[in-house]
Amino acid sequence: MVFLLEYLKQEKSSVQMGVAVKDAIAMISDDYWDIKQIFASKELQEYLKEKPLVNLIIYDICNENALKLLPELRKSYPQPQLMILADMSVSPMEYIRPDLRVSSLLLKPWTKQQLTDVLYDFLNDYCESCEQAANGGSDSYVVETREGTINIPYEQIYFFEAREKKIYVCVGKEAYGFYSAIDKLVDELPPYFARCHRGFIVNTRKIKKIMLSQNIIYLSDGYGVPLSRSYKAALKGIKH
Repeated sequence: MVFLLEYLKQEKSSVQMGVAVKDAIAMISDDYWDIKQIFASKELQEYLKEKPLVNLIIYDICNENALKLLPELRKSYPQPQLMILADMSVSPMEYIRPDLRVSSLLLKPWTKQQLTDVLYDFLNDYCESCEQAANGGSDSYVVETREGTINIPYEQIYFFEAREKKIYVCVGKEAYGFYSAIDKLVDELPPYFARCHRGFIVNTRKIKKIMLSQNIIYLSDGYGVPLSRSYKAALKGIKH
């Protein structure tokens, strides 16, 4: 399963984009793609408050408040590949910046062939990176579900929880379950993931505060996980 976020200007080109995306996906992927199309800045802000899983972003820089919102979006989602849609009304200096990490650019007005070629390369590059992730060569954790394979960037993961004979990876308000053992999981994850409880592994980069007296770790965006006595010493020196 792949999660694609599209922030588009509501015009004829957005319809063309929607059709072209589906055509490209049909050629390069057998996975299910969850495509979220948003046209208004307020809706985009509300959607991002939920901290949804995002693998790819197509972003029209000419849309409402697009230039203002993009830096904050990139802070929350630094890893997903980003395609910018633009025209000559906006200087490239506004969006071709190191902090925005633009992967692909498509200028209006485009031809059908240009749209097809750029989209294919953009989406196919992601699919190839997923193959690398499956072989352990990526910054994502790969989860196998009934809906298909999900590549979850480590920087979007808050914690892993063992319950109901499964492991659940928490990404914002969503959790994706899979079968594994938490002891095995500790060895598979990058070193900034730490065991904090017999049933929890936390992303230490998400830690805001550790309350030793309350046996709880507070994460960014209001999440909290338990801290058991046996893991306090290991987490005491974590900077947050």
